[in-house]
Amino acid sequence: MAKRIELNGLECFLLPQKAMYVTKYELLVISDWHLGKLKHFRNAGFFVPSPDISLEIDELRLLISDLPIREIIFLGDLFHSEWNTDWEYFKTFINSVAQQIKFTLTKGNHDVLDKKHFNKLPIAIRSEYILSEGLVFSHEPIVGLPTYMLNIVGHIHPGYLVGFKGRQNFRLPCFYIQDHLLILPAFGKFTGLHMMKKQEDSTIYAIIHDEVIEIK
Repeated sequence: MAKRIELNGLECFLLPQKAMYVTKYELLVISDWHLGKLKHFRNAGFFVPSPDISLEIDELRLLISDLPIREIIFLGDLFHSEWNTDWEYFKTFINSVAQQIKFTLTKGNHDVLDKKHFNKLPIAIRSEYILSEGLVFSHEPIVGLPTYMLNIVGHIHPGYLVGFKGRQNFRLPCFYIQDHLLILPAFGKFTGLHMMKKQEDSTIYAIIHDEVIEIK
């Protein structure tokens, strides 16, 4: 179950699929997919699981079928590193839905693909993306924004450690809000987690299975 919140007066939903949806704009926001990461490591000689990019693309395809979406913003680190064949699968998918959806990438530190790979792809590349209500989307936090603006970022791959009885601890992806900053969890499956601490002025929404729950 998604978590409904309001950001600068806009109705938004934090999705258990590790994405955010802005209702007014029919806008889906995805951060840190790191496509091609496993194949990148396998090509470098590391023993990692065999990648199946179709499973990850299917997750986005399901979101597109479940929600009215006019635009998708990728908050950086869309592709993990240099080109590999996973990009071709992604390109085929993007082109298959391009007539109904607009795509924007706010460039991240891992977005090192040569510009030629974006040729004829319907993806606009920007450093940031701003809504009139004061929501600013970028890969990393922007220093010096006016206080009325809320910066929505990725990059950190936030997680939260939850303890249960029997000395059981679970590392959960989460959405983290503090000081006019909302950090989205990484959409990619193989990205790791950076554990966040609950502060008096922070709000954490952890993802547990198919539900987003506020940590009190």
